[in-house]
Amino acid sequence: MAIKERIKKMSLYKPPLEGRASKGYLLLDFNERTIAPSPKVREALKKFIDSDRLQIYPEYGDLEAKIAKYAGVKPDQVMVTNGGDQGIDIISRAYLDEGDNIIIPFPGFAMHYQSVGIQGAEILEPSYNEKTGIFPLEKVLNLISNNGKIKLVILCNPNNPLGVSISIEDVEKILKKAEERGIAVLHDEAYFEFSGITCKDLIDKYDNLYIMRTFSKAFGLVASRVGYLISQEKNLQQLQKIRGPYDVNMFAKTAVLAALENVNYMKEYVKEVMEKSKPTLENFLKEKDVNFFPSQANFLFLKVPRPKEIIEGLKKEGILVRPKKGLGDKDGIRISIGTLEDTEKFMKAFNKVFERMSK
Repeated sequence: MAIKERIKKMSLYKPPLEGRASKGYLLLDFNERTIAPSPKVREALKKFIDSDRLQIYPEYGDLEAKIAKYAGVKPDQVMVTNGGDQGIDIISRAYLDEGDNIIIPFPGFAMHYQSVGIQGAEILEPSYNEKTGIFPLEKVLNLISNNGKIKLVILCNPNNPLGVSISIEDVEKILKKAEERGIAVLHDEAYFEFSGITCKDLIDKYDNLYIMRTFSKAFGLVASRVGYLISQEKNLQQLQKIRGPYDVNMFAKTAVLAALENVNYMKEYVKEVMEKSKPTLENFLKEKDVNFFPSQANFLFLKVPRPKEIIEGLKKEGILVRPKKGLGDKDGIRISIGTLEDTEKFMKAFNKVFERMSK
């Protein structure tokens, strides 16, 4: 039997520079936490390894209840997933078939496109404003009102890679219009800890709302691959039919429980990133006349000429940043923001690259 044609037509998502973590670079390319997670996580994982339970299937206990308490929702409104990516995939599989339409405002997160592509849905991409980064609200609402094939809307808030946000008032306008048409809405909150932007208070009001979150970013548990979905209980009961019973491993469970015992450790990092590092970097870039979108997350999208040259120059200085396709077919650079020390290293390296390019 042949592999489906829609799979053959898809592009392979292959992260650049395999082995990057072992080469000694300052990693500002994948929006990762730049320092280790809570020491409690390491202690808990070592204890788990020594417990002689590696040969036993996972048991989750009150994991989802503790995540729900952290998230401020009811225990039956949370479903843990293998990274945020699995949450996106499960919802795509639940709602989309070949020939269906989905709205993903452009630009969007790569895994949104991959999950949707597997299902064979056609992607509609109303674009953020090229100059301001403002969300295309009216275009999205018009599509919802006039296209009977739309089954799902994905809102990345803050947007990745731009970092710009959508007001919760505008999100609710979309939710209301979509609910009238029987359309589901996935609100991607991967950067919630940095932005504080969330729709969780709308869960009881709208039965078409799904929220995706992750422990990969602010908590720094990206290697463990654990995220979660928030929605009404009746929705999650259906999604549990798609997620495997053991898709989340015990290393992930152990790491999350330990991290939730020390939430302040995460909050201290977020405070340094958003209140010290980010303003410092923004002021530096403004002094250099480097344009960037207003970001509510732990990264900035730089609108620069000769982005490839800048990326290679920074790499020579020991720093990795990410090339990203921007608005109006213009490429740009996405830079993760870490500690103040990381930011100072970046600014020093950028100055060197900037000077070389100016000669």
